Amino acid sequence: MKAETMIKKLMEDYHVAGMSAAIIRDGKIVSIDGYGVRDTSADLPMTAETVLPIGSITKTFTSLALGMLSDEGKLDWDTPVISYLPSLKLYNDLLTENVTVRDLMSHRTGVPKYDLQAIYCVKEDPAEMVRTLEYLEPSAPLRTKFQYSNQMVSLAGYLVEVLSGHPYQEFVREQILKPLGMTSTDFEVSSLSKYENTSKGYVFANDTFIEPPYMHLGAFAPAGAIVSSAADMAKYALFHLGDGCWEGTRLISEENLREMHKPQFIGTPYFWEFEEFQSTEYGLGWFTDVYRGQKMINHGGNTNGFSAQMTLLPAQKFAVVLLSNATSSFSVNALGHIFADEVLGVEDIPDWSGRFQEIFNNLMAGMMAGMQARAEAKVPDTTPTLKLEDYTGTYRHPGFGEMTFAMTPQGLAGTWNGLPAMLLHYNYDAFDLMLPVLGQSVPAQFIVEDGKIRGLEVTMEATPGVHPALFEP
Repeated sequence: MKAETMIKKLMEDYHVAGMSAAIIRDGKIVSIDGYGVRDTSADLPMTAETVLPIGSITKTFTSLALGMLSDEGKLDWDTPVISYLPSLKLYNDLLTENVTVRDLMSHRTGVPKYDLQAIYCVKEDPAEMVRTLEYLEPSAPLRTKFQYSNQMVSLAGYLVEVLSGHPYQEFVREQILKPLGMTSTDFEVSSLSKYENTSKGYVFANDTFIEPPYMHLGAFAPAGAIVSSAADMAKYALFHLGDGCWEGTRLISEENLREMHKPQFIGTPYFWEFEEFQSTEYGLGWFTDVYRGQKMINHGGNTNGFSAQMTLLPAQKFAVVLLSNATSSFSVNALGHIFADEVLGVEDIPDWSGRFQEIFNNLMAGMMAGMQARAEAKVPDTTPTLKLEDYTGTYRHPGFGEMTFAMTPQGLAGTWNGLPAMLLHYNYDAFDLMLPVLGQSVPAQFIVEDGKIRGLEVTMEATPGVHPALFEP
């Protein structure tokens, strides 16, 4: 089946407006093209040069930057971070004193995702961002469990600045993007204004494409802020299929390049299982698998309105990069497997589209079941301890910023660090904190003592073992 036919079919299956793809076989680029549209209202075509966010594929650039510093003798993967950053303070002394760069980049710190902090508590100054990390409670001991953390990777990215003397973005531009000739690659969606050929992002709902707001990452840039094109990412993929040299110039030692691609922690990083995988682990900023007996390295990326996937089979000198303008779309994952199977000569290629659609449906069913369970657990006909207007005001947390609520015709509405938020009564002094940017809610509980509000407890992370955060008036 031709690449164009496969891509268009998956775009139709998953309601994707536009996608660009770069395919490399035997170490050579065989196809770079765009499909569909980058702007549904203006009917502008997606092309190989269209610039759009690559999300968490950014983590592989962060790992590469750290590997370069390792080559310079400025960083050791296994030296405690506090040796480079004496002011570091994490949730407890054990974590603060022992966590290494290898731990940060392989997601084995014990700190779970804390997506709410990454979205609602963005800091512009990396040093200020690092100071908030002490409030992220681990849910597992150090080096015992894989738990994806954008914040821990962002801490590693801050070390690039500390050890090189240059801001993270500047280091990556000068040491990676410029040497590779990635002229349409930059940081933050705000940089898209520099390019004419850019894409809008979309969520498909109610038979129409809805344009969500771009996601601003600020100091969390090392975890997911790069924007690029399929044409530029093809160069990046080719580089990772090589030995650390580019056009005769060595950018990183082969030893450190290979170190990134090696498993660093035993235990699957995925929430699905396929029989085609003999093992699934995570390296330094890369997923590192054994797929049909072959080494596979890959990484995906998701931000508001966009999904991306980069998959490499080093022994076959194969790579595919897929960039789409669809939110959390498994279309790119399915296509990555389809193309890999073709290269490996699989005669009876599984229905990867159907497999990932089933995963998506199960995720949605799980979310609906959770909502139903909360609805059924609600105690009917209860009222808050105080009058509703008494719950208005500003509530602050040293790591998660401030929430401000006022009475409106719709109820208690306001902002969380400038982003819209609303409190809907659940029962007694419990509320649902509605977060329109995410399109979801989290539990919140007012603590009322002797007729006064002591604080508002918010479930910042649903992982078992993590306590709610107390925002105080």
